[in-house]
Amino acid sequence: MEMVTENTKTIRFSEIGSSLGTRDLAARLRDDVLLDIDQIDKIIFDFEGVNVITNSFANEYFGKLIERISVEKFRNKFAFINANDFIQRVLISSF
Repeated sequence: MEMVTENTKTIRFSEIGSSLGTRDLAARLRDDVLLDIDQIDKIIFDFEGVNVITNSFANEYFGKLIERISVEKFRNKFAFINANDFIQRVLISSF
């Protein structure tokens, strides 16, 4: 699910599934990211191959991640790639 190069980690959500929906799954995945957050300079969320995420998943994963680390640290630490228009809208609403 992840690739680490030059202190950058890429999380490939397609390895989990093309549809990401439950809060339980999001909470488990978020906890994994929190374990690495201080050792990795940049974490990239790659949505290639993912068609849909639910508001519940996005809120549990990204919204609560921001609550834990602050908006500023989130903006400096994380990047999103390959998110389709639908996923982008859901992500924006989760922040």
